[in-house]
Amino acid sequence: MATIEVKYFGLIAEKLGRESESMRIELSENLELKRFFENRYSALQGMPFQVAVNQEIRDMIGADEDINEIALLPPFAGG
Repeated sequence: MATIEVKYFGLIAEKLGRESESMRIELSENLELKRFFENRYSALQGMPFQVAVNQEIRDMIGADEDINEIALLPPFAGG
């Protein structure tokens, strides 16, 4: 188990009612991040978002990785 700082942005932070939390995550081989968070928070199911690990967009993580931060990022619009 690893304790990882998880940050939420935009609509995700609004739906979850928080901008960050420390979370204990069982790091297993090929953990699918989006599925992990959708299972943990039903408000995220069907919502488009990306996951960044140590500021790099990722779909999966492995058991032996050194992870400092995970961020959930909603789609961004801008101009």
